[in-house]
Amino acid sequence: MTGNMEAKLAGLRDHARDIRRNALRALHAAGSGHVGGSLSAADLLAALYFHHLRLRPHEPDWAGRDRFVLSKGHANAALAAVLAQAGFFSEDALDTFYGYESSLGMHPDIKVPGVEMSTGGLGHGLSVGIGMALGARLQGLDFRTIVMVGDGELQEGSNWEAAMSATHLGLAGLTAIVDYNKIQQSGNVGEMLDLEPLADKWRAFGWAVREIDGHDMAEVVDALDALPYDTRRPSVIVAHTVKGKGLSFAEGTYLWHSNMVTDEIYAKAMAELGESA
Repeated sequence: MTGNMEAKLAGLRDHARDIRRNALRALHAAGSGHVGGSLSAADLLAALYFHHLRLRPHEPDWAGRDRFVLSKGHANAALAAVLAQAGFFSEDALDTFYGYESSLGMHPDIKVPGVEMSTGGLGHGLSVGIGMALGARLQGLDFRTIVMVGDGELQEGSNWEAAMSATHLGLAGLTAIVDYNKIQQSGNVGEMLDLEPLADKWRAFGWAVREIDGHDMAEVVDALDALPYDTRRPSVIVAHTVKGKGLSFAEGTYLWHSNMVTDEIYAKAMAELGESA
């Protein structure tokens, strides 16, 4: 690995740490919210927004931009954090998260610069992503569409209808990323409604599949750089992650899918993330 790439990866890890800090900042302002799934997605979001996606933060409606849809919309604190860090709006807006008349709600709102779809009702993002990818083809544009879905969300049948359609349409410009942290609101995914063998399911639906450690920045970057994995069909990255990644008290437990973020919790979180609250 070259020195330039080492420096790049180190910078992306710093961005991921800042996403975690700013997501907690937003949730502390709200008083509570979806901690676990915001933190599990932070490394993936850092690589997407600061390495992979073609975007113009000061021209958010640029026709040639890549499209990113956070289908697991309950992780909006992380999306708001990365959009602020990327320059779509001021980081000061995070202090209004979920507040009265704030543009930043607990779920993404398409009126916010950089947000491509209002999400939160699970199971719909991949279908809309198909429309975006098909739109690129029909308009002769080369933008890419990436949809991040949660693992619990994949228990919704609409995702698999979309998976069939994307293959049938040969949408090589479409990528799904599964934030596979294996925990949902009420417990372990495998106990609620088991998804395994998840990668094989995607293969059976005709997608080109790559499995990665979603917290290993080198693996994440390599997986994104290699897209599309097949020029005739859509790609999916099954990213194995840890719910609540980065906070000792939140990792690997459904109790921190959503929870209170008090002053005491916020101070503890910032200390673990390397910053005083």
